[in-house]
Amino acid sequence: MLVLLRRISARDYVSAPVRLGLMVGGIASGIALIAALGIINRSVLANFRTMMERAAGKAALQVTLGTGEVGFAESVAETVRGDPAVAAAVPLVRGTLGLPDHPGETLQLFGADLTAEADLTHYPITLATERRRVLQAMADPRSVLLTEAFARRRGIGVGEVIKVATPRGVLELSVQGLLAAEGVALIFGGQLAVMDLPAAQFVLGKDERVDEIDVVLRPGSEVNAVQRRLEESLPSSLAVTRPALRGERFERVVGAFQAMIDGLSLLGLLAGIFIVYNASATAVTQRARDLAILIALGAERRSILGLVIAEAAVLGVAASVLGILAGLGLAHLLLNLVAQSMGVIYQMRFSIESLEISVPQALSYVLLGTGGAIAAELVPAYKASRLDPLDLMRPDFRERLAIRSPDRLLVGVWLILIVLTAGAIYLEHTTRSIAWGNIGNSIWSLSAIVISIPLMSWTTRLLRRVLPTVFGLDGRIAVESLMRSPGRTGVTTAVIALSLALAIAVSSVARSFRESERNWFILTGDLVVSALATEGGWLETPLSGEMAEAIRAIPGVARVETYRALPGQEYQGVRITAVAVSPGFIDSDLFRHQIVAGDPEDSIRAIAAHEGVVISDNLADRFGLRPGETISLPTPSGLETFKIRAVVAADYSGDQGSIILPREEFARVWHDTQVSHLNVFLGVGADIDAMRERIVQNLGGSRLVKVLTVSQTLAYHQGMVDRAFAFTYAIQLLVVAVTLAGIFDLLTTQILERRREVGIFRALGSDGSRIARSIRLEALVLGTVGALLGSVLGVGTSLLWVHVNFRILIGYILEHHFATFTAAWCLVLAAGVAMLAGQLAARRALRQPVLDALRYE
Repeated sequence: MLVLLRRISARDYVSAPVRLGLMVGGIASGIALIAALGIINRSVLANFRTMMERAAGKAALQVTLGTGEVGFAESVAETVRGDPAVAAAVPLVRGTLGLPDHPGETLQLFGADLTAEADLTHYPITLATERRRVLQAMADPRSVLLTEAFARRRGIGVGEVIKVATPRGVLELSVQGLLAAEGVALIFGGQLAVMDLPAAQFVLGKDERVDEIDVVLRPGSEVNAVQRRLEESLPSSLAVTRPALRGERFERVVGAFQAMIDGLSLLGLLAGIFIVYNASATAVTQRARDLAILIALGAERRSILGLVIAEAAVLGVAASVLGILAGLGLAHLLLNLVAQSMGVIYQMRFSIESLEISVPQALSYVLLGTGGAIAAELVPAYKASRLDPLDLMRPDFRERLAIRSPDRLLVGVWLILIVLTAGAIYLEHTTRSIAWGNIGNSIWSLSAIVISIPLMSWTTRLLRRVLPTVFGLDGRIAVESLMRSPGRTGVTTAVIALSLALAIAVSSVARSFRESERNWFILTGDLVVSALATEGGWLETPLSGEMAEAIRAIPGVARVETYRALPGQEYQGVRITAVAVSPGFIDSDLFRHQIVAGDPEDSIRAIAAHEGVVISDNLADRFGLRPGETISLPTPSGLETFKIRAVVAADYSGDQGSIILPREEFARVWHDTQVSHLNVFLGVGADIDAMRERIVQNLGGSRLVKVLTVSQTLAYHQGMVDRAFAFTYAIQLLVVAVTLAGIFDLLTTQILERRREVGIFRALGSDGSRIARSIRLEALVLGTVGALLGSVLGVGTSLLWVHVNFRILIGYILEHHFATFTAAWCLVLAAGVAMLAGQLAARRALRQPVLDALRYE
């Protein structure tokens, strides 16, 4: 086999570098996409685990509420310290600070008890400046520690002042020391500040509350036993876990998103596999006589089969290695886009310091690429092993070698695949299984490729009458060429359709998200005031609730409504959001119109009387909750049970759902009076621009806020949606590039097969422009049919993604809005790309001397 590979396969592929490049490139591009997104997925999780390890230091256990984003009473630390096996209980508080001098940039603030030397020795803070002097200076509540990396970037030295935007307003903090680049100072890319615990609590508006307690045990203590004792002694709403388990919890939170992009990347590989199928089928046709001679000389047919499969394996391994290397580069390019997308969806800040790929991960990509190459070669390999040397003496041997399947058989296979798709979607819906979602999407895409072959066959039969009538001889030449190999033309059309359907479906999901946000009940009033800095994604850092009174006192303001979103609440192992709103948000026509379950008037009266809550439709859908039932949540006040009064649609506060309750009830249970933004209703006749200027002047330099109109606020959120989907456009461009290569290969192949025919036309006096026009017409038919099929497929794929996949994978329930503009643009793009490929192929055809073409074969 090695001898055959060296003497036959290597020589044949070296003599056809374009086809070799296409086969390697088809698999390599698919693996590059899969590897890039897989590397990013692994790196996100690995960096989060590293961050947790650095932040936890020597802690064996951690006490948190929910996912660690919701604060609880600081007094819990005293209970933890009461356990005899606890050496130290270190309470921590976290938050985000804006930088007025550098808008858009933030610092992550950590508050720890820096004056308790006994506790601090267990916490991973290493000072680059003299320790004792720094700790003495930290008694000043305006003192802060910065990382060496941040201080160096901003040119800030010890003793200087830095301005920060906090929920209490813009404050000036004195830099008393620098943190060495190790331990906790390495997280968030060095964008970190550390303050003494009471000072940080004041700055963040979390008086007497902490976000986490790190528990360090005495040597020889049994971790499980201490964990059980703490769980018994602490309120049931608090979780006592090992730091590593928080990493696993984080993996569950982002796992659905990562599964979604894995599914998208698999479609890229699927397109690559069928490009390789076309190229390998062409290679078998071009080498048919050489392979038949081997059979005539005594070679076994199974040896020919093994030779072609061995070629595929070698090319698959080489392509996979190239794909992994390209994937590393692509991962660098997509890293920030994917992290940004995850931030928008989960309202979290993702910091990825380095890319990681393991040996097993790389091997899995090699196996996937090699398997794809072999799968693409199976049918051509079988065809090569069944060659009859006598058939190759016929002038029409190429048509005889064309891989054909009866249209009825393919339609039957398509119907079976549609049934399997429906079954996978049903299982995805009933089990909420991410795996079934990706399986269903893959089968759906495969069904499109299968049906494209008979569709192309029927289309060419129709065009056999139309094109010669409209375009004369040019049209006849083009349609006869299309009919020579319906399998290859059908698969090429399908790959075009698949790539465009992917672009249309993703754009439709993004448009559905943008348009659905128009119905969000928080988009009301005349002006919206919120912090400029964000916690991550779209969610602004909280502001003091006292701002409502300050704005309400401004002449021209009729009323102010407040909205507060607090992610990190946990319900049955799922991260949801607690939402606090003032009465005006609930008692409004917009809110009433969005209630999809429960009586609107009764539910609004009950909620105003603090006799129940509203839940979002995605939370109700995920857990089967209905009005009249109850929902129990762990809160800072303990396990609280609320009666569900209504279900509301179009609330995008949390990807997995939200619970909405009055601000006063939220303050009582969560001990939190902060707000995420304030909606300002102006008096009759008030000028919006003048009032915005008045609000900004009133707040002065004491707040780092933005004041937007409602339409601008909608645009802000829609812009965030665009940022969330930005990385998918890179995927679409890669698939389009593969498709262009596929069209070019098909046309070039068919020109090679018609080389003698083209030579005869030219010898009889036909000019090159006529031949070029027929080739361009052929390309235009391929591109247009593929685009039309892609648009139809895009409608079905977008419906599947909006109403099923996105709903289950990510959690949001959206209205379907088809991306009509994208579909129209894709039609033009496909036709243009096809014409470009046709032009390139025509030039190659006309470059061949007439006598050489006549001597061909």
